Amino acid sequence: MRVGVVTTSYPRGPADPAGAFVRDAVHRLAAGGAAVDVIAAGAEDGEISDGVGVRVIRLAAPAALLGGLPEALDAGGAAIWAAAAALGARFVSAVAAHAERWDEVESHWLVPSALAVACVAPGRPHRGFAHGSDVALLERLPLGDALARALVRGGVRPSFVSVALRARFARLCGVPAETVGAVAPAAVDAGVFAPRSPAARAALRRSLGITGTTVLGVGRLVPIKGFDLLVRAVGRLPPSRRPAVVILGEGPCRAALQQAAARRRVALRLPGAVPRAEVADWMAAADLLVHPSRPLAGGRVEGMPVAPREALAIGLPVVAARSGGLAELAHAAGLTLVAPDDAAALAAALAAVP
Repeated sequence: MRVGVVTTSYPRGPADPAGAFVRDAVHRLAAGGAAVDVIAAGAEDGEISDGVGVRVIRLAAPAALLGGLPEALDAGGAAIWAAAAALGARFVSAVAAHAERWDEVESHWLVPSALAVACVAPGRPHRGFAHGSDVALLERLPLGDALARALVRGGVRPSFVSVALRARFARLCGVPAETVGAVAPAAVDAGVFAPRSPAARAALRRSLGITGTTVLGVGRLVPIKGFDLLVRAVGRLPPSRRPAVVILGEGPCRAALQQAAARRRVALRLPGAVPRAEVADWMAAADLLVHPSRPLAGGRVEGMPVAPREALAIGLPVVAARSGGLAELAHAAGLTLVAPDDAAALAAALAAVP
């Protein structure tokens, strides 16, 4: 069995979190005995091995797109949209060059990945995973509804990370939600994100330099993650009750977060992007994970972020915004949901955590 995996986002190094859940899925396929060809964007063209049975074919993309395709498109501008269209065309060409060898295809993000497969390899069994920004892009495009219907007609079996996301796609297609694909959030790696003993947790706190109550955030430093709200919320607490804040990730909001923390006298650490095993260590050592995801003006919300579910798997309590697919976790043990984009509500939730 040879499986083709087409994705705009696939980690470019051990500490790159972009598309880490895609890499996890690829390695599960390989562990099951499949040979896997991954077509993904990268800094330059090339091919590398990513473990036994996994070949990664990189397609060069502009740095602006590698830094986050949704954020680049949100910024707008004809040049960015032209670059995104050109990258989509390169995906079509790459799929056409390799698809004859594939028995099955998995694509991540309906646009451009699943669309590229539907255009040139419509006969292959094809499961297309929608994560959120792709459905929002279809909603924005003038012919997005037609493209959504074309995906289904092209043989794509869509899989959505949340019920809400499937409903949005179904509205584009003009059909009942239950007739369109399945709902399957990205899997959490239980071998990495597992509870630790009290002794192991104490050792991790010492090694990571954690001496007091610490709130953790995990994700790219971009507006949709809402980490500015976390800094503002902690700044609303009495000085004697303010936890330290650690945010794992990189992105364009780094300097703004540092400045906001300095103004509000919030102790903030930004270690940058770290490997997945280190993310798990930080989660085991911290006292609380906060994921204050917000809806953006263009309608984009996070589909089903994996970090809150990883934290819950470790046993770390979570405070998150009731935004996107996170609302569907309302009854999960250890999770508190608050109104999105509301620093006061977030501060009240932080104050209520023992």
